[in-house]
Amino acid sequence: MTNVKSHQEATAAEDKSIGFDYQYYYFLYLILGLGTGESIGLEVKDDIHIDFPDNKQTLLQLKHSVQTNAQGEIINLRESDTDLWKTIYNWVKVINDKTEGREKLDSRIEFIKRTDFILITNKAYNNKNQFLVNLEKLKEGKMDTKEFKDYFKKKYDLKLTKKVAKESSEKKGEDKLLLYIKEFLDQEDQWLEEFLKKLSFSLNEDDLIERIKLRIKAKFIPVNKIEDVFNSLDSNIRRDNYIAIKKGERIEYSFDNLHERYTRCFLVGRTDRRIIRRDKPSIEEIPEEQLFIKQLEDIGIISKEDDDYQDQVIQRTIAKLITFNNLEKWKQEGELTSTEQESFDRESIYEWRVVFDRTYRRVKRKFREDSIVDEIELIDLANDCLDDVLSKKLNIQETQLDLEMSNGQYYLLSDKPLVGWRYDWGKRYKNE
Repeated sequence: MTNVKSHQEATAAEDKSIGFDYQYYYFLYLILGLGTGESIGLEVKDDIHIDFPDNKQTLLQLKHSVQTNAQGEIINLRESDTDLWKTIYNWVKVINDKTEGREKLDSRIEFIKRTDFILITNKAYNNKNQFLVNLEKLKEGKMDTKEFKDYFKKKYDLKLTKKVAKESSEKKGEDKLLLYIKEFLDQEDQWLEEFLKKLSFSLNEDDLIERIKLRIKAKFIPVNKIEDVFNSLDSNIRRDNYIAIKKGERIEYSFDNLHERYTRCFLVGRTDRRIIRRDKPSIEEIPEEQLFIKQLEDIGIISKEDDDYQDQVIQRTIAKLITFNNLEKWKQEGELTSTEQESFDRESIYEWRVVFDRTYRRVKRKFREDSIVDEIELIDLANDCLDDVLSKKLNIQETQLDLEMSNGQYYLLSDKPLVGWRYDWGKRYKNE
C-alpha cells in the first residue's frame, strides 16, 4: 500500500512540474510575439497576462494534462471538466474583486470590456462539450445569453449547488464542480453577456518548444543557429525569472525591456562567430591512459599520489573533448572546413613552437657546450613552457576561444602528439 501511495505522489509531483514548464514555455512563446508598447507578466495578474498600450489586457490561464484516452491521445476538454469551471470561477473572483474597487456592476462590466479571457490547454476540442458548442453559437448570434444560461441551469441541479455553497469550499469532485458552476450562473445577465463575448479557448496547444523555435526562425535566424538562440533565450530568461522570484520581485517585461536585455541572445544567430557549445561530454576511453595525460605526469604537473589526481585528469579531459566536439560540430554544420582546421592546428603549433624555443634556448647552448643539464632543470623548464602555452587564448577564423577551449586544443595536439613540454618530448612520445 505504501508503494502505491508513493507512486501516486511521485506522479502528482511530475504532473505539477510539467504544468509549471508548460506555463513557462507558453510565456516564452508569447514573449517572442510581443509588440511595441506591450508588456507581459508571469504569475502577476494571472498565470500570464499581457498589457496593451490602449489599456486593454489579456488574462491567460494554462491547464496542462498528461491524461490520455484509449488511443494514447491527450483527453478532450469535457463540459464537466474541473479545469474549465475552476478557470471560469477564478475569473469571476477577479472581475468581482471589491478590493480593486469593483463593487458595482458598472465597474465590473468596464473591466470585462477591456479584458480578453483565454484558457490555454493541451486538451483537445470536443463537439460533445456543450459549453464550447453553445459559446460558438452565442458568438455567431445563434443563441442569446438567456438560452446559454438556461441550458446549464436545467442540466445541473441548482438545489444541490445551493446546499454545496453553504458547505466548505474544500469539497472535491462533483460537489466542488457544482459550486464553480453556481458561482458563474449567479452573475447578472449583463455580466454574463459581456463575459462570454470576451471568453475564448486555445485548445490542442502542445509542442511548445517547436513553436518557439518557429518564432525564432521567423526573426530571420539561420536554421543551424535556431537551437543556439533558443538555448540562450531559455537559459537567460529562466535565470532572470529565478533571480526575480528570489528577490520577491514581479516577473514582468515590457517590449523595450526585453529588447534591451535579450537582443544578445539573437546576435548569436546573426554573427559569423562560431557558437561554443558546452554540453558535458561523455568520457568513453580510460582517461589515465591518454598520451597528453602521460606528458603532464612526466613533468610533475599531475601525479597519481595527489589527492586531486582524478579530478585533474577529468577536468583536463573534458577541456580536450569540448574542443574536439566543437570542432567536429562546426565541420558537420559547414561552419569550418578541413583546411581551416588544419590552418588552426598549424597556427596553434607555431604559437607553441615560439614559446618552446624561447624556453629551451639556454639548454640548447649547454648541450652544444657539453655542459651538464640535470633532470630537475628540464622539469622546471617544461613546467614553464606548459604554463606559458596554456595562458594563451587562441583564435579560429575570427572566433576567439576561451582558455578552456584553448587549453583543450593543446591537449589534443599533445595527445597526437604534435607538441610537447619536455625538451626531449619528441624522442619520448612520438613512437607511442
